[in-house]
Amino acid sequence: MIEHAGGCVAFASPDEVPWDDEADVIVVGSGAAGWSAAIAASRAGADVLVLEKLEQIGGTTAKAGGECGGEPAPGELPQRAGTWLWICDHPWLAELGHADPRDDALRYLARLARPTQYTADSPTLGLARDDYALLEAFYDHGQRVVAELDALGAPHLRPLVDTWDYWADLPENQCPKGRALFVPLPDGREATGAEIVEAMSTAAERLGVRVKTSTPVHGLIVDADTGAVVGVQAGRSAASASLVRARGGVVFATGGFTHNEALRAAHLPAPITGGIAAQGSTGDVVHLASALGARFANMNNAWLTPMLLDHGAEPVSGAFRLPGDSMILLNRLGRRVVNEKVTYNEMTRAFLRWDEGLGEYPNRVLVMLFDHSVSERCRAMPGDAPIDEGGGNPLARAGGAAEHEIVAETLPELATAIDDRLIRHQDRFPGLRLADDWAEEAAKSISRFNDLARGGVDVDFHRGESRTQRARSGSPRSAEFANPTMHPFDHSGPWYAVLLVAGTLDTKGGPVIDPDGRIMRPDGSPIVGMYGAGNCVASPSGEAYWGGGTTLGLAVTFGWLAGEHAAGRTGLRSASTTSSRGE
Repeated sequence: MIEHAGGCVAFASPDEVPWDDEADVIVVGSGAAGWSAAIAASRAGADVLVLEKLEQIGGTTAKAGGECGGEPAPGELPQRAGTWLWICDHPWLAELGHADPRDDALRYLARLARPTQYTADSPTLGLARDDYALLEAFYDHGQRVVAELDALGAPHLRPLVDTWDYWADLPENQCPKGRALFVPLPDGREATGAEIVEAMSTAAERLGVRVKTSTPVHGLIVDADTGAVVGVQAGRSAASASLVRARGGVVFATGGFTHNEALRAAHLPAPITGGIAAQGSTGDVVHLASALGARFANMNNAWLTPMLLDHGAEPVSGAFRLPGDSMILLNRLGRRVVNEKVTYNEMTRAFLRWDEGLGEYPNRVLVMLFDHSVSERCRAMPGDAPIDEGGGNPLARAGGAAEHEIVAETLPELATAIDDRLIRHQDRFPGLRLADDWAEEAAKSISRFNDLARGGVDVDFHRGESRTQRARSGSPRSAEFANPTMHPFDHSGPWYAVLLVAGTLDTKGGPVIDPDGRIMRPDGSPIVGMYGAGNCVASPSGEAYWGGGTTLGLAVTFGWLAGEHAAGRTGLRSASTTSSRGE
């Protein structure tokens, strides 16, 4: 007999439920975290069923990266925007001659994840014991997970030899490059997220993993005697949902809540109005875990990125790298407000600043202002596709071909055109207009920037001072100026602008997990049989974005650990991998 507790949870004796299907482990979601969980559970001998609510597999992972469009030059291959995994102490670091000692790596992880708590001489570096344990698990197991995935071709991995971490110059970072991994393709290029999903799903299906698409999970079945999660209600609609038993557990890898307006408004800073996550990222696990009394954390944090104001019905990608040396970001007052060469996560924080004097968010929309030289040189960046092709370059391949670019001969004309564009978006940004003197203030900001560029030092925002910033800026146009990321603007016009807003790759808050991926209660006990990994849970990264590929590195590591532990509850797993933490 099934007793409904209201909402999305039903209590029953498992042997009395009229199950429609069953598996040892159910994985909900089919991005990198989900496939990693499925592969790990299957490798441990479990019968695994993956449930995906959308018509296609892949989640947000499948949206990461994209092949550049257009015809390549004779003898050249198409460019790609690759997708990476960031892992400490991975097996290929030794090939590069790099060491990544545990204590040093943990200091780097902790320093950025919990900056207000970090204490170098504390046994847990100032972090709560549970938070520190998650960082330990990431370091200790990430290397094993990627080695296992590589051995299965799920996918094959190689290190990015010359890619710096996002905080390469911090004293805590003793292994500042080489941690990022990519998937090599036969043509020598880097695989996109969709191609990584294809490799993982193919490996999973070889292991016997079953997959059902268009099958959202609407509720949980809980053992009335033990309180363990023993199954799900899943199907196209709640009314017609099937009852699917999970003998070992249910692993949620359903993504964050980027596309849940109510959750965004409740938890994220006000200027964030959306993001580039898969449309399935609506916070499904939030109400399910809430119904069972889960502890939640990190709900106010997200993987941040600027994105186009004019992004269409569904954003394709973020503005991950702003190209050009004669380029700056100005707010609605015409003032420069940020170092334009910091990484996208850190840059987006500038959009979120509240001005206590003005009583407003003056940076809700930032104007990426650039000159004709940047327009001519920076539309086909090596290794980075334009945004509308899935890459991170906000400049379209052909100048004047994209609606999101605004061009004018003078700054006053540009200001008028920008203001007209803002008027078109009053539904999203009510009342937001350029200041009346924007053109005059912009001219002052340009003049100030030009002086700094000639001097070679950005005393205002420190642009170009780190190795990461210089590496991400592209080749300088000449050696005339000391700072390769800065060059004086050409005042002759035309002037170009792209309007950017704050967005998310996805959110990274949700129910708290332990190192086995078990979803936890406030009292420190696990909700038996319920697991989580990826963006649907409280990320072990806290506030941090350690390097390119961090999201997928965490996803595959904790997905694997969750799948492994869930399989272990069925008694299938070998003693060498069985957790010592019990149920």
